[in-house]
Amino acid sequence: MFNYSALGTSVKRPEKPEDHLALRQIMSSRWEQIRDFPKRPAEEMEKWQLARVAELVDNAYENVPLYREKYGKAGFRPGEIRSWTDFEALPILHKTELIEGFPEKTVSSRHGMEFTTRSSGSSGQFVTLVVSPEAVYEDTVQGARQFFTQSGGEYGPSDKVLHIYTCPWWVSSIDGQYETEFLPTTTPIPEAIGEIRRIRPKILSLYPTYLKALAEEDADLKGAGVSLVVIHSEQSSAKERKALSEQFGIPVRDEFSSEELTRIALECPEGKYHLEEDACRIEIMDPGEMARKMPDGEMGVVIGTNLLNEATPIIRYFQGDYASLTGNTGCGCKSNFRELSAPAGRRMDSIITPSGLAVPAGAFMDLAYNWYLDSGVPVHGLKYRIVQDAGGDVCVNIVPGKYAFDERMQATVRESMYSLLPREMNVSVNVTDALPEIRGTKNRPVVSNYRK
Repeated sequence: MFNYSALGTSVKRPEKPEDHLALRQIMSSRWEQIRDFPKRPAEEMEKWQLARVAELVDNAYENVPLYREKYGKAGFRPGEIRSWTDFEALPILHKTELIEGFPEKTVSSRHGMEFTTRSSGSSGQFVTLVVSPEAVYEDTVQGARQFFTQSGGEYGPSDKVLHIYTCPWWVSSIDGQYETEFLPTTTPIPEAIGEIRRIRPKILSLYPTYLKALAEEDADLKGAGVSLVVIHSEQSSAKERKALSEQFGIPVRDEFSSEELTRIALECPEGKYHLEEDACRIEIMDPGEMARKMPDGEMGVVIGTNLLNEATPIIRYFQGDYASLTGNTGCGCKSNFRELSAPAGRRMDSIITPSGLAVPAGAFMDLAYNWYLDSGVPVHGLKYRIVQDAGGDVCVNIVPGKYAFDERMQATVRESMYSLLPREMNVSVNVTDALPEIRGTKNRPVVSNYRK
């Protein structure tokens, strides 16, 4: 997914002719180079990455106050990144720094605010980023490569992708080709099935919980023209994907991505996760000793650097997911991108209605973003956790961010929940200083303790 993803959601401005002019120029001059980049020799990609991160670090130091302060304290000076050892000596970036510094300290002096994006709260906390136009365009073209690769080369310029997601990408096509359609995840399942039949997309991109809801309704995706499903933003197991693939009669493949880092790794037709080496640089670090790099094959915390975006640079960022690198084992898909273990990402739940309907966690994540998009509730830095208790009641726990959270906003949040839940359910809003603790994980924004 064009997922400042895994995704994440974006504040849209209308697409413009200059967007498609820029995309046309990239496709005409570099499409084959971008498409075939995964097949370049590993040593060549490594050299390219090092040059790119050195450029990003220098630009960030010179143009972004957060990095000038952070790296200055560490003794860094421009031009000092000459090896991976130099790069790995830089301090790690945390989400709280992006939240507290926005916009004065996190936005490059070389960029405006034309493209802004906010995470969908998969970690239960919102962060605002500015994205450079160049990053948007490059990411769009890499998105076409994603579906070309994950489909085994069966995706082309005349094919459509349907994203069932929070909101659409900034452009709906690449100069009239590689068209995308969009449905919000709040769309009722019967309505979505009708739209899939009407649109007849070749590829469907959505949350696992939404795909499971389509499966419960026995949706005929293959009969509607779908030949590949890509899922993202929530954990899924290979076993779950295999079962869904067998039910629908089409491949179901995973995408590991985040708002801050864009695409991190994609599941190929051979079932392996390959890093997107020209989108981000990934390190696996010891969670107990963050200065220690984990050997290949050993589980650690994901630290990532976004190689596309210079407007709000994301360099050596604590992603919050766990995984291990397995090097390059010579995959049958011919990619030379390094391989990642299946990511041990964040757990998600569904809220269960009195009738037994499971409302997907992804729908609530999107709903939370729409507190800002549709209702003007300030979400920068806001934390939330939606908890359903053993009796079925639902409480939306809110820790306000940078701005006050008044009674009107509480009423707005409570009322918004009834766009997904029946009125007979009891919903409350609790504004608090700390989210309720959940055993076993720190990052779980939707929790259900109700078992009907």
